Amino acid sequence: MRDTLKASLNANEYLPFVPVKETPFRSKGVIHKVRKPLFPGYIFVQTGIESGLISEKLEVALRNIEGNKHLYSILHYGDDKKDVVVREEERSNWERLFDGGFCIKGSIGIIEGDVIRVTSGALMGLEGRIKRINRHKREAVMEMHIMGQSREVTLMLEIVERR
Repeated sequence: MRDTLKASLNANEYLPFVPVKETPFRSKGVIHKVRKPLFPGYIFVQTGIESGLISEKLEVALRNIEGNKHLYSILHYGDDKKDVVVREEERSNWERLFDGGFCIKGSIGIIEGDVIRVTSGALMGLEGRIKRINRHKREAVMEMHIMGQSREVTLMLEIVERR
């Protein structure tokens, strides 16, 4: 669907993308980092055009995709179906987490008493948003806002030391 959108939209105005995250994957005792969709089933579109035109142009592009009329819906705020632009606060939080390829890379941290301190990676400085961690799976569950709704996402956090 992302590739189809890419082909049907003007590449100079629109960039459809699927945000991904690094996750640990153990194979034969060795831990590898693999990329998985951050929000499975969602495609995001980055654009700089006027907000009132975005939903209309996306509807036209999606309507032209044969056989996919019931496979999509466009997320929006509240009841206004034209209010599809991500708020500035959400956008700046996302940009802080993502690298240039719309990927949230793994983080490294330590535990000091009952406090988690992230020493490197995307989660550095966002310790207050971490809800819980699973040291064995190298995961942290974090709260993230998307289109005015709060969602929990699981991100890679390797705890290397406990003090």
